[in-house]
Amino acid sequence: PRAWLLRYAVAMLGPYFTFGMGYFLVTLSFVFGYVFFLPLFLFGAVLTAALCLLLFKLVMPWLKGKEQEDQDTLAKYEKDIQEAAGKGYLSWCNRRWAMRWFGNVVCGLPRFARAQLREVLWWFDAGEPDQDEEVFDRYAMTGWFGMIIFGIFSPFGAFRFISLRDDEERNKSVKTFADLNDMMRVAVLALTTVTLSPFIICSTWSAFYAYQGVGNDASMEFIADVYHHTFAIFTGSVELPALDFDFTVLWKDAWHDFITMWDFVKLAPDKLLAISKTLNGASFGFGLSKLLMSASAAGVVAVLQLFPDHWGLVGGSNVPLGDYAQTHADPGAFLANLSSLNDDAIDSFNFDFGPVIKKDEDSQYVFSVKEATISKELFRFDLNILARVFEEKLKGLDLYECSGMQGDIESLKDMPLTSCNLYNCKKL
Repeated sequence: PRAWLLRYAVAMLGPYFTFGMGYFLVTLSFVFGYVFFLPLFLFGAVLTAALCLLLFKLVMPWLKGKEQEDQDTLAKYEKDIQEAAGKGYLSWCNRRWAMRWFGNVVCGLPRFARAQLREVLWWFDAGEPDQDEEVFDRYAMTGWFGMIIFGIFSPFGAFRFISLRDDEERNKSVKTFADLNDMMRVAVLALTTVTLSPFIICSTWSAFYAYQGVGNDASMEFIADVYHHTFAIFTGSVELPALDFDFTVLWKDAWHDFITMWDFVKLAPDKLLAISKTLNGASFGFGLSKLLMSASAAGVVAVLQLFPDHWGLVGGSNVPLGDYAQTHADPGAFLANLSSLNDDAIDSFNFDFGPVIKKDEDSQYVFSVKEATISKELFRFDLNILARVFEEKLKGLDLYECSGMQGDIESLKDMPLTSCNLYNCKKL
């Protein structure tokens, strides 16, 4: 699927990107950009880089450092609450259960907040923490620093990359982006596009305006207008728009205006604006109803989950969407959430990460990353997970160049291994 999506993206966006960048270079718009509009680019790039550094150096290390502690605390709470609930339908309604539940709600709020952050930021990773010492190695920026230099500060990173004389250094820089998970690649592309947009657009506008032959004064006035518009937020002259969300239009004029809108070519501008206001109100009304329905459903689930014996009515314990997505992008998370090893689980794992797990006729397994469709850097979990999942049925293990793997190889001592390749697994 990843290879197909990559080919599709190249086929759909490749010609557009090539034409746009070629036009940007041939018309010498990049000269106007570097001469006049670098401050516009630097303004957004510095703010974006500061946000990334906050996440890379403070938030993510804090979340990872507290992860095991939070898991142990949650496991202890679930054990206590099950013991307090008992087996009867109403046995949960007792003083001990209520104290445990209320204490978890109040004291467990920081743990809940960290769990939510892990759920939405699990993909924000540009390298292992111990790689920070190598990000400046031989001028080949790697890890989080390489992502910031070559991604966010791409106008400067391009010159830095071209100046690298050694192919090994260039490969190390490219490997930084090749080893990112899919979500992080999309995020880097989005951050690069956002920071480059004012640089490219304003440069092209300025070049075309100057080519009209309006003179130096008019050209500089145009550039001044661009700066005034960009930094108007610091002048106090920017006001938030006054939005009128009248959801009563849902049962008044929404349908009539929606039908009329299709003939917008013949509509007067004032009528079209009035219809757009009606549709805004309708959108607000539907959005409000969606919120109420979601809150109602969540309330029902929350009430039913107070009765452990009734979890079957809501499909069992609630499964966070972010955790579900992580299991399909992180092989370690997939295996860690695996309760039993069966053919369906193996097919699902191989579908997401390539033919890594193979089952022989003797019901023994081989775990090999040679044909993995993701970067080997993404195989960075503890060997104990393999020992728990495969138990005594793993006869072949090949983790060649999986430098992020962790744990103690002694956990594999009970497995009937006939072949084992742990080359460059430096953390084992």
